[in-house]
Amino acid sequence: MKYICLIILLLISLKTSAIEVTFINPSVPGTPFWDRVTAIAKAASNDLNINLTVVYGKDNRIFNLEAIQSVASQDIKPDYLIFMPYDGNSEVSFSTLENAKIPFVTIERTLLKDEQDFISLPQVKYKYWLGEIFHDNKLAGELLADSLISAAMKDNAKPLSIVGISGSFSGESNQRTKGLISSVQKHNNVELKQVVPAIWSRERSRAIIHQLSSRFGHIDIAWAASDGMALGILDSLTSGYSDINPDMKVGGIDWTIEAIKKVKSKELIATVGGHIFQTAWALVKIFDHHHTKNVFLKGSDKKTFDLEVIDSSNINEFYILANKVDWHSIDFKKYSLTVTNKNHYDFNSKLIMDILNY
Repeated sequence: MKYICLIILLLISLKTSAIEVTFINPSVPGTPFWDRVTAIAKAASNDLNINLTVVYGKDNRIFNLEAIQSVASQDIKPDYLIFMPYDGNSEVSFSTLENAKIPFVTIERTLLKDEQDFISLPQVKYKYWLGEIFHDNKLAGELLADSLISAAMKDNAKPLSIVGISGSFSGESNQRTKGLISSVQKHNNVELKQVVPAIWSRERSRAIIHQLSSRFGHIDIAWAASDGMALGILDSLTSGYSDINPDMKVGGIDWTIEAIKKVKSKELIATVGGHIFQTAWALVKIFDHHHTKNVFLKGSDKKTFDLEVIDSSNINEFYILANKVDWHSIDFKKYSLTVTNKNHYDFNSKLIMDILNY
């Protein structure tokens, strides 16, 4: 009888033990956007009985791959791994995890089309690739451009000139730029002068906006593929340089704290975001998968969530994100299909705002 009780206790212990997940943060500590992604993920992991280990890819595809290889070579491997693929080594990264038999989930679609096509879709070529957590980067770029053009049109009846500051030569940046182009094509009185990469650098974007203003003269709108680069443009814009249009409409992507504050002060027109929750959403789906829910479908090509615009029309609703947020006030179990018995996910940023503003 004692032996049977011991077995039962052991089974209960195994069933309730924490899920071991490693998250490879692609950046470095101190990066505003990715620090917030990590903070939200840690809050979600506490709710979901997940032991979350965070390692860093140091903003470099080589270091990112080394982090993956290090995890794969561990004697005690995590139950799951979450990471963002990089152009140029996704095949090696995926094969490394496949050979190590570590189930993994990717966040964002960052690859150029040829490489994305090569790795195919989850569970097709790599059976340990459970699924993707991603949004539509093209739509994000289009949403931002639409907001900037709309704001500029309120002040100008004449044809408008717009420039773009893109990120790197990655699929993520490429898709956001396609969104910019798509938005411009919807407007007869808007001309896209040029798109220049600033490699996600605030410092580079400060210099680039001077170069573009020198080349094209009066610029009405500056679209940036990230908040950091938008803030770099704003740095130059607010420094009193005579070569830059002081009324230029500027906006970015990421929902960083500084950018949200600049929207409130009307220095930035808009910031597009919501992907600060992406790793938390990955953890929710991993939790459900671990509890036998069929949430990662083979060959799935469906986006997980949509990004949203923060501008003057809704800044009061979202302004709480400009403060230090207690992410533990959100019960992420309420997004789990296992816990709620719902049959679909509702990964909606506005629902979180309702909780935070309550």
